[in-house]
Amino acid sequence: MPGSASGRAEAGRITAWLVLAAGVAAAVIAVWVLWPHPAAPPQARQYLNVSACLLTDPDGIVAGAPGAKVWAAMESESLATHVMVSYLPDTGPGDVTPMLNTLIERQCGVIIATGSASVQVIEAAKANPRQHFLLIAGSGTVAAAPSNAVVVSPSAAPGRIDQAIHALAAQA
Repeated sequence: MPGSASGRAEAGRITAWLVLAAGVAAAVIAVWVLWPHPAAPPQARQYLNVSACLLTDPDGIVAGAPGAKVWAAMESESLATHVMVSYLPDTGPGDVTPMLNTLIERQCGVIIATGSASVQVIEAAKANPRQHFLLIAGSGTVAAAPSNAVVVSPSAAPGRIDQAIHALAAQA
């Protein structure tokens, strides 16, 4: 059979080219799939133009501190409402009034306070009648609060925080 050997050689060359082309295509696809892709750019969270601020005792918001549960409730409500939340730990009884004044100057929609500084919080509420305060304190530990200050027990705090932050969101 004339041409059979050359026909087989031609078929062999075509097969070799096809195998080579398939190998190159597979390598290109593998490189494309495995090549590191840039991460999606981080997106900033969009907050409303209102904030809720927490003043804690010197222990701050670490686990077990009075401010920890309050902060957790505030963060949860912030996620739901987009109200910005922040906190400041006081460094001692002498620093409570300056810290409260700092939060008032920040124009916090509500200042939530935990710890033993109830006297200073009530004084700040009386001196700043347009500022809203939420004081988390044990029963019987607080003198009469003005109308812009609400005093709640630690067990009632999450519900009142929810109300206060939702009210801020509604006003924004």
